[in-house]
Amino acid sequence: MSGRILVTGGAGCIGSELAGKLVARGECVTVLDNLSSGKREHIEELLGAPGFRFVEGDLLDRGAVDEAVAGVNLVYHLAANPDVKFIPGDPTDRDLKQNMIGTYVLLESMRLHGLRRLAFASTSAVYGISQVLPIPESAPLRPISLYGATKAGCEAMISAYHHLFAMDCWIFRFANIVGARVRARGKTVISDFIEKLRLDPSRLEILGDGNQAKSYLLASECVDAMLHATAAAPTGLHVFNLGCTDGLSVRRIADLVALRMGVAGVEYRFTGGEGGWPGDVPRFVLDTRAINDLGWKAGRTSEQAVRHAIEAILST
Repeated sequence: MSGRILVTGGAGCIGSELAGKLVARGECVTVLDNLSSGKREHIEELLGAPGFRFVEGDLLDRGAVDEAVAGVNLVYHLAANPDVKFIPGDPTDRDLKQNMIGTYVLLESMRLHGLRRLAFASTSAVYGISQVLPIPESAPLRPISLYGATKAGCEAMISAYHHLFAMDCWIFRFANIVGARVRARGKTVISDFIEKLRLDPSRLEILGDGNQAKSYLLASECVDAMLHATAAAPTGLHVFNLGCTDGLSVRRIADLVALRMGVAGVEYRFTGGEGGWPGDVPRFVLDTRAINDLGWKAGRTSEQAVRHAIEAILST
């Protein structure tokens, strides 16, 4: 790569890993983040690095976006509402504004600045409840959450900008990403269990029936996959599932957390239902052959990734 690279959401769990790896490679990096869920501490060690720039601003602020985009030749767009869950009473336009409209503002700023390369962090939630497992990239997009629906809308806009304005774009549909840098909102199942067991090691509330089984991927491996794809598939419009080839149940994650924390005889209390909350996809595994054929493959299974994340979180 050459020139400056922009990472939106670069103070978040995945974005800060990406920004750190880019800086370590000698790239000039700009991070745009409003710090609503990202943390300054995630990028603290980068602030004095040569070529690193931090713009504290929101994607809905066109001035901040224009400032961040200036002089850039590649954007990794990770900024979004990080909370997949919709709780009754929440505003129904939150994902629309933070995901879709924010992405539109970024795309339009890129167009006006002549910037033609965008890598986008999408989600497996765009598929909804798939009848085919593992889910290929060609599967229908039938999201069952506002988060998934707006991410699918972002993908559609990116496709349109690719075709209308000759942009090279990479769309990455993530499995469940885990790591040590836990979000303040939209907590992962791992951090949720750790927090609950710290408060009461005798019992653990588990959302749903505990049989939800999903694919998990470490944030560091997710970043490696994105970097590999943008280098190995340099032009056109590409869509890649990012994950590993297996799934892990919520009940098993509870067992792993309790084991690592050294608590025995924990009483599991299930809230019931297939999903943990309205809009939760209870089971999914992604077909990752496209990214595998490009030369990248996850180095850990879902259980290995979760074990690594549990250890990292408890060691911090």
